[in-house]
Amino acid sequence: MRGSAYNIFGLKPGASEEEIRKRYRKLVKKYHPDVNKDADAEKTFVEIQEAYEILMAGTSEEIEYTDQAAQQFQTRYAEYQAHARQQFQARKKKEEEDLAKLYVRIQTGPVFLVHRIIAYAGIAIVIVLCLDLLLPKHQVPGVITSYSTDVYQSMNGNLVSLAVTKNGDRFFLNAFSNRFFDINPFINIEKTAILHQSTVVYAQSQEFLQKIPIHFSFYWAQFVLFPFLLVPCIFIIYKKKDAFFIMGSYFSRYVSGILMLYFLATEERWYHLFTLGFY
Repeated sequence: MRGSAYNIFGLKPGASEEEIRKRYRKLVKKYHPDVNKDADAEKTFVEIQEAYEILMAGTSEEIEYTDQAAQQFQTRYAEYQAHARQQFQARKKKEEEDLAKLYVRIQTGPVFLVHRIIAYAGIAIVIVLCLDLLLPKHQVPGVITSYSTDVYQSMNGNLVSLAVTKNGDRFFLNAFSNRFFDINPFINIEKTAILHQSTVVYAQSQEFLQKIPIHFSFYWAQFVLFPFLLVPCIFIIYKKKDAFFIMGSYFSRYVSGILMLYFLATEERWYHLFTLGFY
């Protein structure tokens, strides 16, 4: 029935209410008996009226159904929003509680004790390294027993290769110095006063004394080492409850702490530090 009504109006199914009204006014003007004197005009006019009533009734039902569906959707969406908001608040509260527990754990108990030990040890090592720069150095004899022909590039642009002494010391020295060791393998190794860190190698070649810097050592890169040693101390003072503090605390314990242990464990630095350089 509605399909016939659409055909009478010359519209496609699903036409809007405005389109139906517009076409109705146009057809009324054309087929109204007072205007159109054709014999079939009155019959056509009645069909137009019936078709209009059918189409308008259908449009009202569709509008009502659409409004009802929209209302149901809005209701469900509001319920979903309320549920999502409730879950978000619960998750946020749990995160805040977990974060508060993490702050307490970092700032108290064994974790904080380890952090303080690392911080104070870092300060002590920095002080000793600074004293090592100022105090007079001493020299110890050595013998180069072998060297590598592999060449590496140092950060300052020099080409270096590995040399090994009779005592097992391993130094990265300027690659061109290898020819001196073929002539005379006997060297003097300059060491710092407290930590006994090797700084340079002296090689005698014919008429002159060659001073050869040692690369890739803690002494060579100690100014890069300083920040890693001082970071734990910074986060003893800095105690704001933010991501920066948490990252700094983990960095202090794992990066600075492990680097510090490696520094002290190699070349018996812990022993030299404990004896203040006397042994």
